[in-house]
Amino acid sequence: MLKHTFQHFRGVSAKREKELWLAGVLDWSAYENIAHPQRTLFTQSEDEVDLRIRESKQALQGQDVEYFAAHLDRQEHYRIAQAFPEKVLFLDIETTGLSRYYDTITVIGWSLGKDYGFFIKGQDDAGLRQALQAAKVIVTFNGTLFDIPFIAHEYPHLVLPKIHVDLRFLARRAGLTGGQKEIERVLGIKRDSRVLEVGGEMAPVLWNDYTRGRAGAIERLLRYNAADIRGMKNILDISCETVAAGQGFPVKKHPLFKLSTLEYLDAVANIELEISNVARPWPHSEAWKLRLEDMVFVDRPPRLRVVGIDLTGSEKRPSGWCFLDGHEVVTAALSGDEEIIERTVKENPHVISIDSPMSLPKGRITVFDDDPGRAEFGIMRYCERVLKRRGVNVYPALLPSMQRLTARGIYLAGRFRSLGFPVIESYPGAAQDIMGIPRKQQGLEYLEQGLAEFGVSGNFVKQQVSHDELDAITSAIVGVFFWAGQVERLGPDPLGEEALFIPDLKVDVVERRDRLVVGLSGALGAGKTTAARYMEQAGFTYCRYSQVIERIVKAQKADYSRADLQVEGQRVHVEMGQRWLGRELVRPLLDSKFLVIDGLRFPDDHAFLTEVFGSQFLHIHVVARKPLRKARYEEREQASFEVASGHAVEGRVGDLNKFARDVVENNGSVVDYYRALDNLLRRQWG
Repeated sequence: MLKHTFQHFRGVSAKREKELWLAGVLDWSAYENIAHPQRTLFTQSEDEVDLRIRESKQALQGQDVEYFAAHLDRQEHYRIAQAFPEKVLFLDIETTGLSRYYDTITVIGWSLGKDYGFFIKGQDDAGLRQALQAAKVIVTFNGTLFDIPFIAHEYPHLVLPKIHVDLRFLARRAGLTGGQKEIERVLGIKRDSRVLEVGGEMAPVLWNDYTRGRAGAIERLLRYNAADIRGMKNILDISCETVAAGQGFPVKKHPLFKLSTLEYLDAVANIELEISNVARPWPHSEAWKLRLEDMVFVDRPPRLRVVGIDLTGSEKRPSGWCFLDGHEVVTAALSGDEEIIERTVKENPHVISIDSPMSLPKGRITVFDDDPGRAEFGIMRYCERVLKRRGVNVYPALLPSMQRLTARGIYLAGRFRSLGFPVIESYPGAAQDIMGIPRKQQGLEYLEQGLAEFGVSGNFVKQQVSHDELDAITSAIVGVFFWAGQVERLGPDPLGEEALFIPDLKVDVVERRDRLVVGLSGALGAGKTTAARYMEQAGFTYCRYSQVIERIVKAQKADYSRADLQVEGQRVHVEMGQRWLGRELVRPLLDSKFLVIDGLRFPDDHAFLTEVFGSQFLHIHVVARKPLRKARYEEREQASFEVASGHAVEGRVGDLNKFARDVVENNGSVVDYYRALDNLLRRQWG
């Protein structure tokens, strides 16, 4: 086709080229004749036409494909493939999913001439490198958006041919739209009968089977890959002919070369031979997977308790619910909000992980389309944009079909937090991708198997449970990752409401062991400040909630009393909320390695600080007998203990006892108190 091409000559457009073909000018020699009809022996100088024809002939003879690529529009590069059929490499990859960020390439299959080859993850890629080096042109289907970027991301050392023909776009020019399988169906291209029912969604399943020792899975995956490549050859032949004919080239008189004919009759034999060469058992000894017991205690106290919820948008439809206690899970299908809250509170979890949006895009104030900020701020949150860029399919929080779910998620999160339970937002699908566990769409049995291999046991192993319950288990597992500090927080503000937590397998958890944030709660006069100041002397940065309240009060009047602080504290609690107060307190201190926070008074405080610091947050509740507390307070403040302790701001301090990781008594001497605190801190660092 290249020797019939004129578009790389100066002044020859696609339209002019078509006119030349219609006039019978079909090669460079004929073009030279019409360009110089009166050439004589006395005309020896070489002009632009002579130069370009000479260069073209030399490039064609020397297989200098880059010359033609530089002078032809990219959409005409199919002609280069036609000119050098034995140097065209057809390539197709199989992956564990669609995200270059989280998924991995499992197979790279190729064909050069009549030969086929496969690179399987974990094996030597020498054959692939050799084929790439020998090729002049690479052909893919949708490789521009998928195969090529995926390979560049995971195997940057591989050098691919610069000339790329993407059949998705070439076929579209030939009037063929849709995916490769649909185009093959329209064209009547027949596949290997052994993989007729295999689609792209089955590739991760077959890989999953292969890595678990199931015989035949890798052979089937390679045959499927080879079927894709053989299909591409036929699509290229038909598309080239159709496009060339549409451009005016007389393909009936001058048929184009069909690259599929290079295979002759032994293509299947070549494929099977190569499969037998590379389809070795998966080396299990080389496979390492993170397990639950690597992250938290599962068989001895203190065992982590997590509730995972796969929430639905309506109370009429059951939501998947899971309670993870160590490594044991119990699942259920729960409907109403109150049923979910009651069952969850009963288990007293350290953290609750919910699969549902629990915040609005910044600037939005309602979930509905009549929100005044709808046009300006849209329907998608920061975390969803991040996942989209990483190739993870995620629905915008305020898509019409998601609005009720988002509203319900926000409501439940608020209820749980007001009761003192930390809540994080999770996305089971993304978590499963990151952990290498097949999603439910690929078969519930594979998801169940992946969860069991992670180290979770329970009723889902022995009896059938719903896919919602399996996703609830995954949500609970995200809670484990959160507690272990192996998460990425997808949110624009480290203290903001908008955040989605996903596992991060690259986190250095050792660094977390050198950080501790202590929160102190207890009734009036119990000794919170005494403990906090003692820790300050040991190197902790000291802060207390009342510092924020003091700043507000001080801006209003110079002289103020404890009663003024209590009144303002209650106002802030009611109007601004404890989470606002918590953000104001800790934002300047986020980089502090050792921090002690004096004066947690509401369950919301515990929930917020746990969500920010995870297991690095050590909540200590101080208790002391009332007569002692009364004497200490009145000696220090010279004010009525009964009046101060009866204020609303002190009303829920007692509720914090059940959330504290440790409770310390302060009924004896200061020395005894300090010794008890030292013991708690030593135990924390193990």
